[in-house]
Amino acid sequence: MDFDLIVRNGTIATSSGTYAADVGVRGGRVVAIASSLSGGAVEIDARHLLVLPGGIDPHTHLDAPVGDATTADDFESGTAAAARGGITTIIDYAWQVPGQSIAEVIALWGAKAADKAHIDYAFHVVLGEVTEELLAEFPAAIEAGYPSIKVFLINEFVLGDRQLLRVLRAARDAGMLVNVHAENGDLLDARASEMAAAGRLDPRFFAESRPAIAETEATRRVIDYAAFTGAEIYVVHVSAAEALAAITAGRARGVRAWAETRPIYLALTDERYAVGGVEAAKVIGAPPLRSAMDQEALWAGLRNGEIQTIGSDNTSWSVAQKAVGSRDFRLVPYGVPGLETEMRVVFSEGVSKGRISLSTFVAAFSTNAARIFGLAPGKGAIAIGSDADFVLFDPAAKERIDASTLVSRAGYDPFDGLEVTGRPVMTVSRGEVIARDGQLLSRPGRGLSLRRSRTQA
Repeated sequence: MDFDLIVRNGTIATSSGTYAADVGVRGGRVVAIASSLSGGAVEIDARHLLVLPGGIDPHTHLDAPVGDATTADDFESGTAAAARGGITTIIDYAWQVPGQSIAEVIALWGAKAADKAHIDYAFHVVLGEVTEELLAEFPAAIEAGYPSIKVFLINEFVLGDRQLLRVLRAARDAGMLVNVHAENGDLLDARASEMAAAGRLDPRFFAESRPAIAETEATRRVIDYAAFTGAEIYVVHVSAAEALAAITAGRARGVRAWAETRPIYLALTDERYAVGGVEAAKVIGAPPLRSAMDQEALWAGLRNGEIQTIGSDNTSWSVAQKAVGSRDFRLVPYGVPGLETEMRVVFSEGVSKGRISLSTFVAAFSTNAARIFGLAPGKGAIAIGSDADFVLFDPAAKERIDASTLVSRAGYDPFDGLEVTGRPVMTVSRGEVIARDGQLLSRPGRGLSLRRSRTQA
């Protein structure tokens, strides 16, 4: 046989357009793309289907300890959900605690994933402190294949502006990309205290507790700091129109800045909090769901390229863990699940409804993340020499999302009950079919740990 696998008769979708072709795979990589191929040990008929590059989620939190709790999904269940949802690569966040070196953090997180991951994975390192020893590790971390770190501007994990500037300067010198959670921690703390005094702590008031101005101010500040230091930044989970405008304005004046948004901001609004109690707690994350106006600004940002990527920020807490804060939003752990449903929801709300093009969808879910985070050319494209990571996607299939059928251990999904058009029918990772028609065919531990470059393709 000439090929291990042939995907034939499909419509290949890329970040620049679509075309009809067969794809030949050998040794886990794409080795041929032509109008007609033959000689496959396995042949898959993709007639009437889109053949997309495998999804890359650059923002996940699996097996993550926060305080005394740990997320419901580890690298087995989380990547199983991803595989069923068309995601073939994740970049997870490895949390550094004071006293740990970057190398130790990476080793710890790598051990968590090694025998469990169904799909390929990489890591960003979250800085829990700033020391000269830690900053001095940046060049070695980049050389080892871990060229991105994350900082928070909220007070739970705050570094302070002086330390932030130290990080940005060290990152500039080493060539490290700095991911930033941008919300003004002091403003949020003041607002939470005011709301507690007024007795407004039910989760239905959560959006009010984290106003858009807190995100916008912090985004403007880190953009200015990036301009001052010459560092490159990536602003995670952008939710507010004015925060996006600040990033766009910064890019226009030469700041090296990228923007990510989340599926929940594209498909849900702050009206979801109105029910209060546990149901509102289920969709609590930071930043919160925003207004319909903010949502439309995010869709426009995807259309015009101001937003480059979509990341789930998958942080799956169980219903019981969320219910702890059913009467006090301050006790609700941040985050929602979403790895299994994100691609179909954004396709349905975006491509099917004419808000974004198919090419924009591919770019935001795969190609751009591969380029920004140094996974290209192996990931993010269907091209000769690239990894054979595909999603066979039925753009016409209609279904209602049913959380009871999903594999996340959270026990719920923010999009439960949503009617969607379009769904992944097969996921292929390095030439191996790992999910078909909702059935997981993979095995824990088959995912590879990826080393990334800072050279953008």
